[in-house]
Amino acid sequence: MFNTRLLLIAIVIILIPQTVCAITIHGTVYEWSTFEPLDNALVEVNSTPTQFRVAASGVYSFNLPPGDYLIKTSYYQNDTLVYYGEDTLTVTDYEGDFVFDILMFPLHEMVEEFPDEDIGNVTYNVEDNILPGFDLTYTAVALLILMIMGVAAYYHYKRSDGLDDESEPAEPVPGVHNENDYPNDRGPAPDIDKLPQDLKEIIEILEKLGGRMTQIDLRGRLNCSEAKVSLMITDLEDRGLVRKVKKGRGNIILLRSKE
Repeated sequence: MFNTRLLLIAIVIILIPQTVCAITIHGTVYEWSTFEPLDNALVEVNSTPTQFRVAASGVYSFNLPPGDYLIKTSYYQNDTLVYYGEDTLTVTDYEGDFVFDILMFPLHEMVEEFPDEDIGNVTYNVEDNILPGFDLTYTAVALLILMIMGVAAYYHYKRSDGLDDESEPAEPVPGVHNENDYPNDRGPAPDIDKLPQDLKEIIEILEKLGGRMTQIDLRGRLNCSEAKVSLMITDLEDRGLVRKVKKGRGNIILLRSKE
């Protein structure tokens, strides 16, 4: 009887620290470009059991014991997922109060404009026999590449000087604007009314939104492919009507008349 009581007391002593030791993780969910809190964002952490929070005014809070966690954050507009992010968190202390803010990026911009993974924290173990030996084969390949680059540079220079004006014009690609469609005049900005209709539409959208918007939002309003939108923005930049600025993980399109 005495041994049974002693065993129960030992089990309770072992379990008490695991049940009462937990820290508070809290923070705010922000939008990437304005740093405004995202009201009613859904925050999920893979604890046991899984915890969910609807971040009213962007604020959330969890009680977590020590361990490694994955925090998934989603934000919906009109039943459409527009922001999504995943963050890893390691809890090492047994008690305390810690702030962990979350910065949300547009879902489509992360997928379309930044398809490569972030490898900044990846460590590679390079062994001595991984890299191929440097021999005549690689020298020949390098010389061939240099020759191809030289020929390409020669024809490019020849074309820029107008020496190939009599060559047959390239066949236009459907759905993509060619150089003849948009004269690339770097002089004074042309009259907006004389722009092609699709370029005029971009200017009108920017004017309605105060002269500033993200490239992914512009693409959604135009319902065009990413390649076509990039081509039209480049054309407007060459005309001196807009400016593209890199910010965070996306591009901001600015109307020069509003700067």
